[in-house]
Amino acid sequence: MAVTNPTDRAANFHLQQLAYLREVERAGTLTEAARRLHVSQPALSQSLTELERRLGVPLFEREGRRRVFTEAGREVATFAAEVLGRAAELEERLLALREGEAGTLRVGMIDAASLYVLPETIRLFREEHPAVRLQLVVDTSEELLARLRAFDLDLAVVVGPVEGSEQVSEVSRESLYVYGPPQGAAPDAWVLYPADSHTRALIDEGLARAGLTAEVTLESSNPEILRQMVALGLGRTVLPEAVAERGSPPLRRLREAAVAERSLLGVRRAGAPPDPRAEAFLRLAAG
Repeated sequence: MAVTNPTDRAANFHLQQLAYLREVERAGTLTEAARRLHVSQPALSQSLTELERRLGVPLFEREGRRRVFTEAGREVATFAAEVLGRAAELEERLLALREGEAGTLRVGMIDAASLYVLPETIRLFREEHPAVRLQLVVDTSEELLARLRAFDLDLAVVVGPVEGSEQVSEVSRESLYVYGPPQGAAPDAWVLYPADSHTRALIDEGLARAGLTAEVTLESSNPEILRQMVALGLGRTVLPEAVAERGSPPLRRLREAAVAERSLLGVRRAGAPPDPRAEAFLRLAAG
């Protein structure tokens, strides 16, 4: 009886084919994926057909002139994202071993962190680690965590709490206060962070404890936009002191007591290998 080597049963494919499949998922169409990859559409299609042959399952089905992922196709695309992410991590680790401090650190941060919490951290990090390429992304906490888990980021600075098994450390903690226009009566309307954001959840809980009801007429994840809208007399808001009371004139604090407190957390993937670059960034951010 012949003994089958387990490696004989392994799927035989190339990382380039997985990269092509991942780009098709991101781009939505073969035409756009081919443009982004700088290859011809026939070459891309041929590569994906070969990948299907090697895997032994159809990855797409036709819907008119479009190709849509089959269930197997979605499974392979998810696998491709993880494999390519891990391959990138391996490449960066080996580069660091060969050249010392090098490679790319991909950091995501919310608006507030980019505006007033981390600018000095970014300056110091670039000054102290000139050989490291620092790539920055600004987005919501939810989107940054999703990108972190999809291996698109190495570190995310988000509003806590974070549910999951990620590696978490506190970067800073700040109080949130109710503010109105610099002069005149404060309108009854409110301009606040988006309803589905972490910060808004903290604000809503704090306002409820204070017996305040907020009729929200405008939402934005950018605290500077909220500040500007209140400065124009369009409503009240809840903001950190560092945003609301800087500039001329500062917004007028309507209540001395904070309605909420939020923590900014530095988050890395669960099980991610030690990364001296991320650790150095977090040390600088924590002061």
